Amino acid sequence: MKKRRTDTNRFDEGKKSMMKGVNGDKKAVKEAYDIFAELRKRDANNPLLEAYYGSTLTLLARDAAEPIEKADHAQEGLDALNRAVSNNSKNKEIRLLRAKVCLKLPESYFHCSQTAIEDLSFLLDRYKRDASYLSDEEVKEITNDLRTARKNAMKN
Repeated sequence: MKKRRTDTNRFDEGKKSMMKGVNGDKKAVKEAYDIFAELRKRDANNPLLEAYYGSTLTLLARDAAEPIEKADHAQEGLDALNRAVSNNSKNKEIRLLRAKVCLKLPESYFHCSQTAIEDLSFLLDRYKRDASYLSDEEVKEITNDLRTARKNAMKN
């Protein structure tokens, strides 16, 4: 029981560090990656952990100095996110994480705007069936992101 509580606390710490990393804190990205990598070793079949792990890899890619390192981390992160969706395709948080990452990756190299469109459309479809599925703020953000993904997809 204590291990589960500790893992939950670590997971929450990882999410907080990741959000700091999203906002540009490179040290927080590394902390988040270390936390999710550690938790992933203990719970290798957890799709949500896999999604956060993948997201932190793409943040490491963003911050990497070498182009090869950038590409490798980004692809590894995208692969982890795809595995997470494959293992739990109905999870809102996983779909949202993958969509956000796909919006940030260069379309000319990764060609994943269509994946973002699929994830965002899935979320909006669920919302149409159940208005409590997303908040008003989430609907606005997802709608804007969907517009961006469609523009990105049309450019290439």
